[in-house]
Amino acid sequence: MSEKDLDRGQLFVLDGMSLAFRAYFALPTTLATAEGVVTNAVHGFTSMLLSIIKEHRPKALAVAFDLPGGTFRDEMVEDYKGGRAETPEDLLPQFDMIKEIVESLGIPIVSLPGFEADDVLATLATRSREEHRHVVVVTGDRDCFQLVEDPFIRVLYNRKGVSDYVLYDEAGIQERTGLDPQRYPMLAALRGDKSDNLPGVPGVGEKTASKLLNTYGDLDGIFSHLDELTPKLRENLAANEELARHNERVMTLHRDIALKVDPADIEMGGWDRANAAAIFENFEMRSIWRRTTDLLDAGALGTGTAGNPSAAPSQGDETSESSSVASSPVPIEVTESDQPGLDDLASRAANAVHTVALGASNSRIGFALPGSLTVGTALLESGTADTILGSVFPVRSHDSKAIVRAGLDRGHAQPEPDGDAAIAGYLLDSAASSYSIDSLVDRHLPASFAMVEAGPTGQLALGEAAHDDRVAAEVVTVDALLAVLEPELEAKGLTSLYRDVELPLVKVLARMEHRGIAVDRSVLTEISTDLRSRIRELEASLHEFAGHPFNVNSTPQLRTVLFEELGLTPRKKTKTGFSTDAATLESMIDDHPIVRALLDYRELEKLRSTYGDSLLNEIAADGRIHATFRQTVARTGRLSSEQPNLHNIPVRSAEGRRFRAAFVPADGWELLVADYDQVELRIIAHLSQDHGLLDAFQSGQDIHRTTAAGVYGIDPEKVSHEQRERAKMVSYGLAYGMEAYGLSQRLGGDVAEAKEIMERFFAAFPGVKGYMDSVVAEATAQGFTRTELGRIRPLPELKSPQWAVRNAAERQAMNAGIQGLAADIFKIALIRLDRRLEQEGLAARIVLQVHDEVIVEAPAAERSSVEAAVLEELTGAASLRVPLKVSLGWGTSWAGAKG
Repeated sequence: MSEKDLDRGQLFVLDGMSLAFRAYFALPTTLATAEGVVTNAVHGFTSMLLSIIKEHRPKALAVAFDLPGGTFRDEMVEDYKGGRAETPEDLLPQFDMIKEIVESLGIPIVSLPGFEADDVLATLATRSREEHRHVVVVTGDRDCFQLVEDPFIRVLYNRKGVSDYVLYDEAGIQERTGLDPQRYPMLAALRGDKSDNLPGVPGVGEKTASKLLNTYGDLDGIFSHLDELTPKLRENLAANEELARHNERVMTLHRDIALKVDPADIEMGGWDRANAAAIFENFEMRSIWRRTTDLLDAGALGTGTAGNPSAAPSQGDETSESSSVASSPVPIEVTESDQPGLDDLASRAANAVHTVALGASNSRIGFALPGSLTVGTALLESGTADTILGSVFPVRSHDSKAIVRAGLDRGHAQPEPDGDAAIAGYLLDSAASSYSIDSLVDRHLPASFAMVEAGPTGQLALGEAAHDDRVAAEVVTVDALLAVLEPELEAKGLTSLYRDVELPLVKVLARMEHRGIAVDRSVLTEISTDLRSRIRELEASLHEFAGHPFNVNSTPQLRTVLFEELGLTPRKKTKTGFSTDAATLESMIDDHPIVRALLDYRELEKLRSTYGDSLLNEIAADGRIHATFRQTVARTGRLSSEQPNLHNIPVRSAEGRRFRAAFVPADGWELLVADYDQVELRIIAHLSQDHGLLDAFQSGQDIHRTTAAGVYGIDPEKVSHEQRERAKMVSYGLAYGMEAYGLSQRLGGDVAEAKEIMERFFAAFPGVKGYMDSVVAEATAQGFTRTELGRIRPLPELKSPQWAVRNAAERQAMNAGIQGLAADIFKIALIRLDRRLEQEGLAARIVLQVHDEVIVEAPAAERSSVEAAVLEELTGAASLRVPLKVSLGWGTSWAGAKG
């Protein structure tokens, strides 16, 4: 179902609990107030709420929340929802904060004791249907699929994050589940729901359940035809009939609970601007407040009172005024993809000063030529798009890598981009929560600048192609943004980093994504199968230790087994009970063999779910994984990886390292793994200019033996293995701002011992201590750190009145220069190596970057040329006071190359 079918003027009812959880896990917990109060869920939820209001202009809107205390389902199911992880402690207070935001906007909150938010939504939707009123249920909970009923009730389902939605009518539910919505509870009952602690019928997954229901109609039909089924399925169903029927009773939402509000009484309006402004200011949500005021002024939230205008949040430094930016976009003339004159686009673009290209998302591309008010849009699959992508002109965009990648995927060589608004915004403020085009407009363009609103903004695109007007508006907006951002980069000394490092890197990363890395599916399948088998064995052992079966993933059940039945001594108590987290269990490892088995179970289960099954799902039709690499995520400047996150392939344990064996080269080729040796320690030596460290690196000594000798005051040849390992932990800990407590956890000792070791280290290498102190003092004075290449990391928390927040910021200041310079060096190395391979006409290509490693795929005939290129380009990426050193290894798998 498309968004065009989502008419305005409907009632929207939101699942506050579900959307708050989605927002929390979609945004980083570093999104917090100056005093350290985490507000990521508040930001995400409010952004989703405003997007719905802005794009769909509902006639009325309400939000449903669970209330504290149990519900009738807790009486029906022992340990209901016991399979869910504990609610994060920094999310709990955000529920009340979200409610404050919602109420300040005059939006009613509807709840009822003893019932879940889903039952509230079901009742509101059903009453609306009875009144022949259209309603849209916005949720991330599949249980609401049962509510869909044409033409009155539809579900806007949040698949993940804060912007990935799909709109379901009856046909959509049928397509997704194979069933009509009314029978969804039966499907869920057979399948089960582990998170709700509702086990399903063994051997019956969603597809089998759908097939059974389509064949026999309902549960009664299935259980009256068991003799027609295979022996095993018949046995499982017969043994679990009551379980399935009980599940159905639990999973069926109540549509007639005694709510005090009727849908007909829900209206938009009644807000007080001054009150709302004060609440947004209290949560330091200034950019979102600007979006909110636009909606208030436009009447999208009904009528309210103005209050005291002075109560509005101050804009501070969030808005950058510029006389070069018009108060509104230049006129836009949207062209069709077959417009006459586009055939000569390539020749015209070749002589242009610059060209703006934008889009590629949602299968569309937008483009503009300088000196013209005409903006073109075209489908990515059209000939016009091929003409654009096949032309050699500088791309100025908001997400230039998407443009370059689209060109590569369609067989066109792509130049390095000439400008990128997202990257520019990131370099100016690496601590921002978002670099979307809308958030950049909010932060950097005058409030009077307004993008064209003639279609969906992309925030809730619902899987459909973005409207031409929006794509065209973004082209114009990129020009306006870059007109402001690039001069700001120049003023802050960031132009070289922007033009010489970040923009050239776009092409390198696009090539890595396009090429991908090959995966041996059979090896990965074998690892996953082995993990499943061992997980089952460990689960059986855990049940044996406990003396009975229990849900190993249920925290309440685990607490009962450990602390009540087995009588183990608790170590730490949380708001919800005694802790069973990894650190706590590690401290209990000698108390009972069940603890070691539990830790092993969790490790293998995480490996299976996070890397085994998920990596198999990411293998494309060409047998390769094409991950996405991001430049605008890590505040330190480091690259990140997603879909999947190949940077998280585990390396610390033998179990985790097995996965590297599945990453292989093309047939007849090899993988070269190049790993920077001790790059952070070399950077510490370079920045601190400590004579002891400099001498050790320059003379080629074993740096960890040298530091151990300094820490323990003995000759290097007398350093034991244990002393060397402890000194190594201190050295690497410094690169990440580790304190005595963190070191004590890694050393397995007490804090006093760790503190003494650190003091010895600083006494032996005083230049390091001096560098750390000077960095903190400088960052506190100016509010940010800066690497040697100019990279800025804002740290306003250094002036926080709260000691814990300030202390954490000081640790970040200590490592920002180290990690930032390491990131800069690595990016330069990737650019140099990519250019070298291309210039020498080699077939070899970079296929992966993970932390301090570069992985190159090369034909055997190019081995010597590639090895020389890698060594020269990586070691020559920077001129430090100590030499950069790179270790190389060849192999027929990533694991084999690492040795």
